[in-house]
Order: sequence, then structure tokens, then C-alpha cells
Amino acid sequence: MTGRLIALVSLLIATALSATACAQIENGSSDVAPRLRVRVAFSDHAPCDSSTHVVLNRGVGSALAGGSVSGECVAEFVDVPPGRYRVTVSGADGTKADGGEIEVNPVVNQDLEVRARRAERWGPSYWVPAASFVSAADLGMPSKAAREFEKAERLIAKQELEKAAERLRKGLAIYPRYAAAYNNLGALYSQLGYNAEAREALQKALALDDRLAPAYVNLGRLSFIEDDFPNAESLLTRAISLAPAQNAEELFLLAYAQLADHHLDEAIQTSRMGHAEKLNHHVSLHLLAADAYEQQNRITDCISELQLYLNEEPSGPSAEKVRQALATFQARASR
Repeated sequence: MTGRLIALVSLLIATALSATACAQIENGSSDVAPRLRVRVAFSDHAPCDSSTHVVLNRGVGSALAGGSVSGECVAEFVDVPPGRYRVTVSGADGTKADGGEIEVNPVVNQDLEVRARRAERWGPSYWVPAASFVSAADLGMPSKAAREFEKAERLIAKQELEKAAERLRKGLAIYPRYAAAYNNLGALYSQLGYNAEAREALQKALALDDRLAPAYVNLGRLSFIEDDFPNAESLLTRAISLAPAQNAEELFLLAYAQLADHHLDEAIQTSRMGHAEKLNHHVSLHLLAADAYEQQNRITDCISELQLYLNEEPSGPSAEKVRQALATFQARASR
């Protein structure tokens, strides 16, 4: 994509995909920041959970560095290449935070603080679970397997993800024909950073039930992490054709994939779907539509989308950047 708005849209998509597993940077260049320390401060003054993970993101789904925090809630990175990064914080206990953008300078040591909050991450706004587990009688599954799946569901609700994955594995060993359980196992693996295992579990879910929409969404998210936008577009299109989106984030991901594939008319149409249904959090779709219009040199339509965004979210986290972009396009249109 070449639009002026792509940097802003990229930040939104990176936030949506921020909780990914990543490896520490290995860089032998001397033109790097030798040390970057990120301190996580929780709004409720709670201590860090041992699973808390700080990630530096550059671009869509591109996690360049990650590190677990110390007992003092500090993650330290070494030999970080200079440039702009987005800091995100995640944890298996439900920790989630967007620390905003930072500029990493070469040679200089840097310290910063990120404000975080505990948040529920299991649901449509993150990896998508299948519908609630149905009764053993409805499926004819062994009662022992049903008990394992029920235990997994309770553990998921408490964000005890490793333990929940273990219960799902036990249940599937007894009753391996439960597609919803494979989807939920894939979603758990994704949250824990086990992407290869996640893909395998999700593919098993679809082999059992090729109309299971949440499994397509979750595979689409994995494709975003791998920058495989054509596959993400195909998977998300399939998911939405099977089950109408309940949250605009699925449409946002699909529209972004369409933009990345230069399917601009399709991206605009997808954005309109969220507006028409008045889905939760649909406001960011205006930015995607604006980006597509800019690439088509339809500047008047681009301006209209930016104005709609500001009308609906005048004090949102991206509002100031949107105002700056709007001023640029209005000046361009008046020439």
C-alpha cells in the first residue's frame, strides 16, 4: 500500500495483533541502541504476573523483539535497531496494554514506562472461541471427555490458559471428533505463542467441520502474523460468509487484507458493512475506507471518511493524527 494513511492504519492493526510470541533480537551492528528498558506499571498497583511479556512491534504483525519482565516489572532489550516501534504488553493472566509509539535512537540507552491494565482477552476481540460447549448427550461423547471440556471452559474463564490447553488435550484424546474443542485449543495455543501448534489444531477443527467460522478467523489471524495477506483475505472472507461478523474487528482485518492485496473496491465495501450494521468499534473502518479512497485518488471521498471518523470519535487515541491527515487532504483538495 502506498497511501498517506497507511502508517496510521498499520498502528491500529498492530494493536489488534499485538499478543504474539517473538524472539529476542540478534543484531551485531554497532548502530543500535545498546539497552532499552521498559517498566510496566499497572493502574491498580498490582504486581507483575510471571507471564507478563513486553513486545516491540514494527509494522503489521511484525514483532521484532520481546522479553518477559523481571520481578521489578522491567523488560530489558539489547542491541535494538533504531526506528519507530509500538510497545505492547500481554500476559496469560489477562494483562493487555498498548504503550503507544516510541522512537529508538542509535547508540543511546533508553528507559520508558508503560501503563497497563488487567483485561479480559478471551472473546471476539482477540482469538475467537467456538460457541459454548454443548452437552455430552447432544454429541454422544463419553462423559469423561465432556468433564475435561467443561474443566477447560472454566479454566479459560479464569485465564489459566496452559491448564485449559492441557484439559482440552485430555478431552480430545478421549473424543477426537469435537471440532469446537480443536478450535479453542488452537486459540489457546495462539495466545500462548505456539503458532505452529495453533495452526495444526485449527486445521484439525476444519477437517472435522468445514463450516466452523471461528476456526477460519483464527487461521486468518495467524496469516496476518506471517504477513500472508492473500491467505488472510481468503480465510476471513470465508468466515464472514458462514457467520455474519458480530464485531467490527473481523471486518477491519478483512478490509486491511484487501487493502494489502490492492483490492480497493472490496476494502471499501467491507468497511461499509460495519457501518451499515453499526457493529461495536466500527469507527476504525472509516480509516480503512479513507486509505482505499486515497489510493484511488478519490480525495473528496477520503476527506468524508476522515470527517465521519472524527464525528464519531472526536477524542479517541487516533483523533489527533486523523486531524493532521484531514488538514493535509483538505489543503490538497483546495489547490
